[in-house]
Amino acid sequence: MEVSVVTRMFLLLVSILAIPASLDSAQVKAVAQLPLRTRAQIIATAKTFVGHKWVPNRSNLSASCLRTYSSDWKEGQQVEGIPYNWGGADTPEMFDRKLARGLAAGSHSRYGVLSCTTGVDCSGFVAFCWRGVGSTHDMGTTTLRTIGGKPKDNWFTDLKPGDALVKPGSHVVLFAGYNPDGTINVYEASGSAARVIFHQSTWSRFKGYIPLRYKNIDE
Repeated sequence: MEVSVVTRMFLLLVSILAIPASLDSAQVKAVAQLPLRTRAQIIATAKTFVGHKWVPNRSNLSASCLRTYSSDWKEGQQVEGIPYNWGGADTPEMFDRKLARGLAAGSHSRYGVLSCTTGVDCSGFVAFCWRGVGSTHDMGTTTLRTIGGKPKDNWFTDLKPGDALVKPGSHVVLFAGYNPDGTINVYEASGSAARVIFHQSTWSRFKGYIPLRYKNIDE
């Protein structure tokens, strides 16, 4: 029997309306599967990246997969902080193993994602601090919203340690606290510093950023 035009339109409308409900259910399930993390755990994890000490050997100053690579470090240099590595998501333990294998310490976006370097970039750093698990770079600044929601708080006064500030397509930092002089403290995998650092920053730097909060935070 031929289906009327009105019936076909009705069935199409029903299928469209059903899509958001399906997505909401999938999102709820995805959040439930995220590791439960306290703010203390998130900040403690960030500190392990900032405080990690290492010394590059000669083999860690050149990249076997890119002849034009230039290192930020010097042989025998005492360094504190996991190096910035575009597209990287290495934990401190993974970094040490790859450094011992002779991989290059860190890399920048101008080189693209390299297989012969080790370290972590901004989104890899925040994603690992939040979840505390995983070794692949499955989160970028544009996709962190899948594991981090935008809080309704006044972010100039009510953010909490372990929240993040993100500019999709650009950069993300981990919020650590407010200072009496109006500045804030952040942890970040910084390209300009070439490593993960903890430092004070002014609000003016974060124009175009939005706050995010890990979706399975244990308050």
